[in-house]
Amino acid sequence: MMRWAVEPGVSSALHQTNADNVEMETKELYEMDNEHPIPDVDVVDINTAKVGGGSDLFIVVATALSGDRRSLERLLRKIERYLEFIRTDEFRAESGAPTIENTNIIVKIPSTSASAVFDLLERSRPWVTDNGATLVVETETGWGCSDL
Repeated sequence: MMRWAVEPGVSSALHQTNADNVEMETKELYEMDNEHPIPDVDVVDINTAKVGGGSDLFIVVATALSGDRRSLERLLRKIERYLEFIRTDEFRAESGAPTIENTNIIVKIPSTSASAVFDLLERSRPWVTDNGATLVVETETGWGCSDL
């Protein structure tokens, strides 16, 4: 039986390389991309505060979203950022405490988006509800940014 000698530090160096690769892949998933239907995952597209408290926050998907991993990850990250935003002092100062009755995250998305996208949105409803908002999906055939 042959044994391979491993130099000290080689394993940790390989681990670090893998960690760097994961970090780079994550950065590429979420970086600004004006060619993608969700160009910026780190910005609230539209926030309309309600007079009696709460808000309607819109995620605007500009063109049909495909069911590839990158698109689905970007959509989840966008929703996650909205959930983080509704817990900020800035949000509470303008809209009060978010509840499922007064705070909606409305995803405006073309109906021609992949079925995997709509499945993901459906599976995300309990997550959004558990974080104090209601997830609403609005679709129209041929919907685009100019219709907002």
